[in-house]
Amino acid sequence: MSDHILPSSTNPAVFISGSLSITALPEPVIERIGGIIERALPVLIGDARGADRAVQRFLSDRNIDAVMVYCSGDGPRNNLGKWPTRNIPCSGAKGTAAFHTPKDKAMAQDASCGFVIWDGRSRGSLANIHRLAARRCFILIWFGPEERFVTLRSDSDRDSFLEAHPCRNL
Repeated sequence: MSDHILPSSTNPAVFISGSLSITALPEPVIERIGGIIERALPVLIGDARGADRAVQRFLSDRNIDAVMVYCSGDGPRNNLGKWPTRNIPCSGAKGTAAFHTPKDKAMAQDASCGFVIWDGRSRGSLANIHRLAARRCFILIWFGPEERFVTLRSDSDRDSFLEAHPCRNL
């Protein structure tokens, strides 16, 4: 197991999220997650199928310990590394956006930066980008339709991206 530690004020956490449609991680994404591991940054991740599960599998296969899985309801749907969980209370019906949104909001609030693996269509992933941007976080986006990274580092970067990709799902 790694010597990774969980988030603290001196060890910022990365919120990794992504689209349900993404079930395999592209090589450039794998390389970037490898960089997160090399820097021993704690990872906050959800429990969904798709990108969440693919990232969990990657981290679990490498015995990474500094992962916190956020979930709603009775417990995580996916926790491949048997990591600690943070259960976020919600009032929405199971399986709805109202059920999962509080969990996503909590991860965006607890993270110092974000890595979003986006298919260009997922409203949930786009909402996570907007939540992180509202906190002026550094955000790295894998933009699947163009197979490239988009980096939101400055207010100008974030403003330009948000204007081009509005979101009503916050």
